[in-house]
Amino acid sequence: MKNNLLALVCITALGLGACSKSNTTNTPVTTDVEAQVINDFVNVVANPNYVQIQANAVVLQTAVTALIATPNAANLLAAQNAWKATRAPWEACEGFLFGPVEDNDYDPIMDSWPLNKLDVDGLLASSGSLAVADIDKLDGTAKGFHAIEYIIFGVGGTRKATDITAREQLFLASTTQSLVNTTTQLRDSWAAASGNYSATVTTAGKGSAVFKTRKDLFKAMVGAMSDICNEVGTGKMEDPYAARDSTLDESSFSHNSTTDFTNNIKGILNVYTCTYNGASGTASLSTLVAAKNALLDAKIKTQYNAVLASFGTITQTFEKAIYNQRGQVKATQDAIATLQTTLSVDLNAFIEANITD
Repeated sequence: MKNNLLALVCITALGLGACSKSNTTNTPVTTDVEAQVINDFVNVVANPNYVQIQANAVVLQTAVTALIATPNAANLLAAQNAWKATRAPWEACEGFLFGPVEDNDYDPIMDSWPLNKLDVDGLLASSGSLAVADIDKLDGTAKGFHAIEYIIFGVGGTRKATDITAREQLFLASTTQSLVNTTTQLRDSWAAASGNYSATVTTAGKGSAVFKTRKDLFKAMVGAMSDICNEVGTGKMEDPYAARDSTLDESSFSHNSTTDFTNNIKGILNVYTCTYNGASGTASLSTLVAAKNALLDAKIKTQYNAVLASFGTITQTFEKAIYNQRGQVKATQDAIATLQTTLSVDLNAFIEANITD
């Protein structure tokens, strides 16, 4: 049965070029399709995504160091762009928010929102130490991505390089180092030479202490995909939309909120199709679904594309859209809710019925 399924998967994929050498990684093909899906998810999506977050955070740190040394417009822009470049893979990885990122609180440590501006301003106005160890002790709402964002973008995105005070520079340097440290811990938690959570995933149903069956793992993957839909649609978008309060936006200082949301949703497709940064796995959840329920596979992809298209109708920053483009925001939330239902109901039912080991 598994050999026949693999043959069907590859026959289906040939029409899409998914089995061509140019579009795949060098991960060896096995006759166990479920194992291939799991291995490819780990090697093509999860580990590369976490590696990129950490690498981009180091680039951000380099840009911040240059800004502090020479506070001019060019260096400020470089730091702002590096911050956005680090956000992109971070937001994408929220499509599979399980494992150490959740168990070890790496997510709230780096990305709690909205920023507690009152606490940060109080700290900056005090004479307290701003060493990395002091930053690490702060609540997540006073450090991480959004604390850095606050310093380098400012309220309304109006920051000038020369506006950054000496004490803000100290806070910025330590907060950026803290972020790099956390991204390194997250990367290493999956690395084979370190925490090796990868092995916990790849041994699902074969001795894994967390995933007693492969179904447990696949349900965790689908659950994470559904959960990020819920977080984006009913949390990140709804809170500021309902309150008509742009200070509740996830990335209000940088006006990067809509991009954040879009990258969250893109992370779902990364997991479902096992693709990341142009690399593709040999097998994926999509190929498993397409082999037995092509209509469901098409439905998921169509609804995903509908969400992206809907985001494209929000032409103002989200900080303005919650006032001026409320219809477009609501339509996007509805499209996300539709996708979430398909993932949490239809795809989950598929896993229940077809993953038996």
